[in-house]
Amino acid sequence: MAVERASSSDLFGLLGLPAQFDLDPSVIEQAFFERSKETHPDKFAAAPAAERVAALSRSRAVNDAYKTLKNPVARAEYLLARAGVTIGSNEQVEPELLMEILELREELAENRKNAAVVQRLQAEMQKRRDVAVAALPGLFVREDLPEIKKQLIVLRYLDRYLEECDAALDED
Repeated sequence: MAVERASSSDLFGLLGLPAQFDLDPSVIEQAFFERSKETHPDKFAAAPAAERVAALSRSRAVNDAYKTLKNPVARAEYLLARAGVTIGSNEQVEPELLMEILELREELAENRKNAAVVQRLQAEMQKRRDVAVAALPGLFVREDLPEIKKQLIVLRYLDRYLEECDAALDED
């Protein structure tokens, strides 16, 4: 039983999906399960060592593809990178956003021990994140790469804030 070599450079291809942002999560999941059955290392338990290693590699690549593509933000970042647009660690953001996030972090720091306030702050930020993610499909339809990049940078800030909320709630 031979295993075709996996190219981890095309995550959509690994799952047999079209390279587009607007994909139904159930379609991604179904494609993942189908590919997982084909590439599961147990199917190659009796195969020569080289085939077992290749199967393991392919299975890992399929798992990594699924992990990236099931997450809309990770999928958007992947598509953006495929288009040659990368997001660095020191990207320019609107000063108003930076000030707002700084103020929100201060409010969070002042209320870390008050679970009700932290939950409120977290819920408000989650709503904002949901709106930002919901805007992505339209941006991809318009192929507005600069605006997609801007939205993804904003989402990174929102996600970091949500992580801080989670950490504050975990302290209790």
